[in-house]
Amino acid sequence: MDLGKAFSYPFDDDQWVTSILICGVLIFVPIVGWLMIGGYALEAARNVASGNPRPLPKWENYGEKLRLGFNGFLIAIVYAIPIIILSVLMACFPMFGAATGSEEAVGMMMLLVFFCLFPLIFIISLAIQPLILAATARYLQTNSLGAAFQVSDVVAMVRGDLGGWFILWLLQILCSLVAQAGGVVIIGIFFTIPYAQAVFGHLLGQKLIQLQGQAPVAYNDPYSPQQY
Repeated sequence: MDLGKAFSYPFDDDQWVTSILICGVLIFVPIVGWLMIGGYALEAARNVASGNPRPLPKWENYGEKLRLGFNGFLIAIVYAIPIIILSVLMACFPMFGAATGSEEAVGMMMLLVFFCLFPLIFIISLAIQPLILAATARYLQTNSLGAAFQVSDVVAMVRGDLGGWFILWLLQILCSLVAQAGGVVIIGIFFTIPYAQAVFGHLLGQKLIQLQGQAPVAYNDPYSPQQY
């Protein structure tokens, strides 16, 4: 992957200040704003994959960004269901022990959580994160939300390039660290969060290009109702 290009391309766009600023303002819009920011990254990925010479998204289609962001969020939630269930159990087990009124029972439940559930959640998380990325990529490839939930195909994508997906996940973590860096100077998040989303979008778009090289995909009209 071309990291240099991913980190520098936003500044190649003449309207990058406007694009980043609008995205920064949406940080303070609950739910809808954050979904649109997620859609901003996915639109950047799609622009890169389609060969757009200026892939930084323009704020001309708010509804499209909201749709992309919502679908991306839905994909992540569905694939994370095992982690969510185990996390709820991890939170409830100490309560079950407390309900017995026995300190020994509470201690046993805490040991169970620490030595069994916590490692299990960690291992499952390592497996699920690449699947979420691959499912999102498949969604952008096909413009079909249903394709993202064809688990066997998504698993096959990950198994075909396991190292590549883990690298993309690590780069996603790097982008998250860049986004959080703005919190040191509060006003900095206006820039760092949108910038990090744009960078990750470019990296995901590069992965889409790699996938097209392995199995060319016919892109449908990105605004066609069949995507929903």
